[in-house]
Amino acid sequence: MLNLFKQREPLVSVVIACYNYGIYLEEAIDSCLASTIQNIEIIVVNDGSDDPITVDLLKTMKKPKTKIIHQENKGIAPALNRGIQEARGKYIFRLDSDDLIHHTLLEKGVLVLESRPNIGFVTCYLQSFGKEDWVWTPPPFSLAELMRDNIVVGNSLFRKAAWEGSGGFDEQGRGYEDWEFWIRLASIGWGGFQIPELLFFYRRHGETESVRQFHRQNELRADIQRKHRRVYDMLEAGQLEHSMKQSSAITVNWNVNADTYQVRKPAGDKIKIMIVMPWLIIGGAERFFLDLLEGLPKDQYYITLVTTIRAESPLYQRYDQCTDEIFLLPSFCDTPEQMENVMFHLIETRGIQIVHINNSDIAYGMLPRLKTRFPGVKTIALLHAYVPELPWDHVRNSVGFNAWIDCYNVCRESLKDTLTNLFHISPNKIRVLPNGIDTNLFRPGIDNEYAILKQGFNIPLDKKVITYIARLHSDKDPLKFVAIAKQMIASDPADRYRFLMIGEGPLKDEVIEAIGALSSKIIVLGARGDIHQVLKFTDVMASTSPSEGLPLSGLEAMSAEVPVIAFAVRGWLDIINQHYDGLLIGRSQFEEVDYAQQLTYLLDHPDWLGRMRVAARKKVTTYYTRKLFLDRYQGLYRELVSGGLPPLE
Repeated sequence: MLNLFKQREPLVSVVIACYNYGIYLEEAIDSCLASTIQNIEIIVVNDGSDDPITVDLLKTMKKPKTKIIHQENKGIAPALNRGIQEARGKYIFRLDSDDLIHHTLLEKGVLVLESRPNIGFVTCYLQSFGKEDWVWTPPPFSLAELMRDNIVVGNSLFRKAAWEGSGGFDEQGRGYEDWEFWIRLASIGWGGFQIPELLFFYRRHGETESVRQFHRQNELRADIQRKHRRVYDMLEAGQLEHSMKQSSAITVNWNVNADTYQVRKPAGDKIKIMIVMPWLIIGGAERFFLDLLEGLPKDQYYITLVTTIRAESPLYQRYDQCTDEIFLLPSFCDTPEQMENVMFHLIETRGIQIVHINNSDIAYGMLPRLKTRFPGVKTIALLHAYVPELPWDHVRNSVGFNAWIDCYNVCRESLKDTLTNLFHISPNKIRVLPNGIDTNLFRPGIDNEYAILKQGFNIPLDKKVITYIARLHSDKDPLKFVAIAKQMIASDPADRYRFLMIGEGPLKDEVIEAIGALSSKIIVLGARGDIHQVLKFTDVMASTSPSEGLPLSGLEAMSAEVPVIAFAVRGWLDIINQHYDGLLIGRSQFEEVDYAQQLTYLLDHPDWLGRMRVAARKKVTTYYTRKLFLDRYQGLYRELVSGGLPPLE
């Protein structure tokens, strides 16, 4: 009976006040119906619409979980209050009829409100669309900030109990009803919480009510200040300095479980995989999974992606396009235990069959409990490189959980040898699945492309181009690349070379300082989305990394007929045949001089460089294509869910 009751009673009520925006209404409703949380109701309040399209639509529209209330035109605040009065949900989401929500917004908001009893409302970041394209990323909630400016998205999730205790939306106000409402909730003790993700989509079209209110903002601000004079006086007196900042306090022993709410179930015939990553930054491991997930057939896989370290997420939107759902756990979890709770909830409610771990210590730590609770779930540890000199080496961290790992997934044979010989992992548990790249995208340029692209970067046609493609981070040693470039420039009175650096990272300021007056010859381009174009006029790609996995940037360069020069470290040793399709430099106290001399020699011998270019692309198109890459991983996933591992080759 409990489950039947939960199916009848909504947990979230979406209230839409609609006045003459019928042309957009169904799209707004559909965005709610697509939510991962399913025990919802949608209440549309027709606030006296007189637009024929809207009137006709509201007479005939039939949408699941949706009811329509008709009233004479009274304004947005009375319409919202009317809808909320009839709402049955514990939580209310106010949505404008021309806007959209991300399919995970309601579920993430519920997780916050269920776990933090002092939080009254949950907001997020905003993405505009339609006639304008921009994002709004306000600061985390604090009452003092809220009093100065509205930092809460007008369409946010809140407790019905908070609405009841506050008296509802102000029906006497002349605008900014949402801002005034958040101030009122906060002033009576309710906290706010921001999920720092782009989960709300704000349609810009013509002269909307929000645009009209913006033109009267000074007048409306004055109204709000008059209504909340006491709180504004406290702000001016400095008494709000330490009050009502975003609370991270989670209910003691909070445990989200499958009965908390109902979710949209993935299709039963799909392979359901949870990918666990530390973050969604721009790096080799993240690029690897992006390539994989963009290539998996959407009708065969359900992908839940979670991250476990708080960080900026520049790849969020691209990942959002190729996964079914993303949960940045640090957005609303404070401890590894809470993240584990959410991951177990996702595994149970989605029917996850495979947990694929990429460099997440939190995920490794939960494996003993995961296997106890979900013994049928298969676990994969993806390992890229063995770097014993670094404390975060994930090879060492993973093998400590060997008893709960079903498969080690590595990209090169030398890493398999490390696992078997050094850590005594059974070779039957290890699968070598090399990376692959799009050889059609990363292809050699033709003559007219070469000239046009080179000129577009203000590089004279007679200059040789050496390109560094990696993060500006100590584990890639970009400062050594700068030092080598400076040596070559100093010994080249003819000024034959240009050095490009593609990448971002914490060493960027040091790199720029080290380049100094040579910035016209050593050019820092930052992170770019057109690397395939840069490679078309690059002569040699240079790597100075002290260690590597199986470097995607190297495979991409080789596919574009750009040979690689790199230090002779694992990773590069796995893909480069010395003097045939690339150059490997031994590590020594003279390595910078040796590197500069050998690179100069290669650039001075175009016949040798030409043969190397052809050999480089042939290797990639034979062993490292995108199709081979995807076939290998689909084979691994299918065999795991069928109860075994692929046979050893």
